[in-house]
Amino acid sequence: MKADGTFTVYIQISLNRTVKKISLGFSVLEKDFDLKNQRVKSSNQYHKDYNLLIEKKLADINTIEVNYRLSDRVITLDALVSELNNPTARIDFIKFWEQEMERQKEILKEGTYRQQMTVLNKVKSFKSPLFFYEIDENYINDLKAYCKKKLKNNENTIATTIKSFKKYLHIANKKGIQSPIEFSDIKNKSFRGNRTFLLPEEIKTLDEYWNSKFIPSIYRNILARFLFACFTGIRFKDVYKLTPENFIDESVVFTAEKNSKFQRIKLNETAKKYLYDDFFTTNSTNEYTNRELKEIAKLCNIQKKLTFHVSRHTFATNFLMCGGRIEHLQKILAHSKIEETMIYVGIVETITNVQILNMDDILK
Repeated sequence: MKADGTFTVYIQISLNRTVKKISLGFSVLEKDFDLKNQRVKSSNQYHKDYNLLIEKKLADINTIEVNYRLSDRVITLDALVSELNNPTARIDFIKFWEQEMERQKEILKEGTYRQQMTVLNKVKSFKSPLFFYEIDENYINDLKAYCKKKLKNNENTIATTIKSFKKYLHIANKKGIQSPIEFSDIKNKSFRGNRTFLLPEEIKTLDEYWNSKFIPSIYRNILARFLFACFTGIRFKDVYKLTPENFIDESVVFTAEKNSKFQRIKLNETAKKYLYDDFFTTNSTNEYTNRELKEIAKLCNIQKKLTFHVSRHTFATNFLMCGGRIEHLQKILAHSKIEETMIYVGIVETITNVQILNMDDILK
């Protein structure tokens, strides 16, 4: 009993004839505690809050017990108390993912790390904590529905989210942490063929805006880099790291951040014209650049969702449409497999077929 006449409330846990008491962090008068129902009486002004604490602690104990049982692990009283006081990454998938992200911080490319952190935060916003025993088919379907309906993500973005989710569940499963549905059971659609690109007339429209007297300087800088990438196929991170020293003998030379490959790309005259003085002086994040590109698209009446990566798809499709060879495109894009590059062949064939059918309009 405390000096004020109250008694500390404990939860008593018994396992294999060993007993431990865990304080709930509050105390009440003896007359305010219902021994039969093991709850604080309504005579205490804080009875609702205190009873919620009791319910929460009991639920946590049950969660830990269920997780150990589903993982075919034997639980000890010390392990139970330890998990209860400080839930570990073997119980909560979110905590596991956070620890793995911290461990891989020095391994992952900066862009990959930021992308996977974005996915982690998205998953946390849907449900946190997320106990391993809760990861089943229903949860995966609910997560996809949340991304589509609440976050308004497109199918490609949802597929990327599930891909990252599977990666860290795979790591957990390899470490012996079981879940009702394992990473290999999660089906994920591929939308690699669904790539936004600009046609020659749309590139021309953006070029005319870049040359206009009325374009704001920040738009001009962003558009210069975007159009430069439309004629070289270079990714956002690599374009924004370029300095005058990267330009040698009519070529741009650099080491690609994504795959660490050294690249030398011959510059055509169109790409060179975007290398004006301010090209190297302004910097911005990928997110900010993509937001501004969407505004530029609206101003130019282009009905496509522009991101910086659209420039890479634009380069690839137009390179082939202009008669470029697929093996040369593979080298420029630094694809390790020709199958990655062949996707653009299918896109170009589709465009060609549509344009042939459009000839029906000539005599109309």
